[in-house]
Amino acid sequence: MSEPSLLRQLLDRQEIMAMMAAYTRCADLNRPEQQAEVFVQDCRVKYHPTGWIVGRGALVEALRTALARYSNTSHHLGNIEIDFEGPDSATAQSTVIAWHRRTDGSEWTLYGRYVDRWIRTEQGWRLAERELRAAGAVGRDAGQLPPLGRAFVALT
Repeated sequence: MSEPSLLRQLLDRQEIMAMMAAYTRCADLNRPEQQAEVFVQDCRVKYHPTGWIVGRGALVEALRTALARYSNTSHHLGNIEIDFEGPDSATAQSTVIAWHRRTDGSEWTLYGRYVDRWIRTEQGWRLAERELRAAGAVGRDAGQLPPLGRAFVALT
């Protein structure tokens, strides 16, 4: 890879990671409109096994409804892997630990992974598709969340 393209990828990687952080910050501040600005207009998002949310307008409504259930949240991302498919598209995975305090005071914590598809737009890098995959949860039935898809290896 040439030096200019390496520098471009480093800058692109930094921008994508900044957008990932903006998504979690806006979730924790209960700002669904700003949270949805991380996505393209015709995005696809899957938080539940029941199906995809299609379009930024539908996403804002889904986020508004979901976030209203909580008095506080705290989302933490790590183990970020970004792979560029071309100059204007990338896939990414990141682990997420998300603590939630419901309005009734009860709490639950999600342990999972975001699987993303990013594209470069005139506004910069935006999420085209995000799928949440859950490794598990404490304080909530993890069966209500999309499974991580961990391979089972039997010990013999």
